[in-house]
Amino acid sequence: MRIRMLSFAFIQFFLFQANGQSDLSFTSVTEFKWELDYKVFLKLANDSNFSYDIRQVFHIPKDPINLNQDYVYYPVNLDNEYIEQLKQRSVSVADSNLKYKTLWSALHASLGGGWVHFTNCLLYAFETGQLSLTAPLMQRPETTWKPKPLTESYKRTRKWKYYVPAEYKNALKEYKIRKTNNALGDLKSLPDEYINLFLNTNDKQYKKYLEANEKNILAKVDLVKLLLGTNFIGEAQISYIRSTVLSSTKNYSLGKLPSVVIFDEFDAAAVMTLNQNGYNLDAVAFKKSSEMTPEEISTKKQQISEIIKKINEYNQNSFIKRLENYYKK
Repeated sequence: MRIRMLSFAFIQFFLFQANGQSDLSFTSVTEFKWELDYKVFLKLANDSNFSYDIRQVFHIPKDPINLNQDYVYYPVNLDNEYIEQLKQRSVSVADSNLKYKTLWSALHASLGGGWVHFTNCLLYAFETGQLSLTAPLMQRPETTWKPKPLTESYKRTRKWKYYVPAEYKNALKEYKIRKTNNALGDLKSLPDEYINLFLNTNDKQYKKYLEANEKNILAKVDLVKLLLGTNFIGEAQISYIRSTVLSSTKNYSLGKLPSVVIFDEFDAAAVMTLNQNGYNLDAVAFKKSSEMTPEEISTKKQQISEIIKKINEYNQNSFIKRLENYYKK
């Protein structure tokens, strides 16, 4: 992740809809500025203040679409409309008793959206502590049973205490097998930051994060571990994960820190959310707006809007391919 030094200055906001065709009033943001100590200061209309370390804020590179990845994923908040849609979806008794074969199908049926919604909702369930890889339902029963002949899945999971590789040595081994076999699957579309964090977080370091209550860090590590183990979980585990994710998202905290990303190519900061259709650009601020002409501002606004539009289209096309492949099985 490339980080640029940003000089402090008050930043004028230029706000527009996700399609980039018209301006709107984003009244919740009243102040936004870069500060000397690499902090971004954001003030909302309700007088709540937020501070961001720009070295930790997600940075969007010049070419955000990597064709080696199936999806372009950004860790941003769910927007109000999407949250309300989740709350209004009633889960009937019949629906709750359905038997899903995959975690993807179980969550997509209730969450809607695409892979980025699936991933962000899983991440939030981990952050809130409702979803745990070491919960009782995730623990494998002790048994001396062995399949005959020995299967590949048995060989890979026989030493796991849980249905997913919660222990670092097991997770690392599974990751190496997947990478060698070119079978990383959805892991390819996670940010490098998540993968690197996982690779550098052994059980001892994980315990330190746990003691320090670093929920956001732990959630990223656990998300990687879960995706490494989704091929090996059964109906009981899928039901448990589905239940915790739906519970956490329906009670989604609107008081979360607003999602701010940096467009390095444009020297711009943006407030982004995830709605039912994809990423939504709620607001953008240019670092050197006082030095820019109205025409330059308009052009850059349009370019950023087009980037988000292309990302949503790319993700949607990948999502359609996923569904086609799923129903061919």
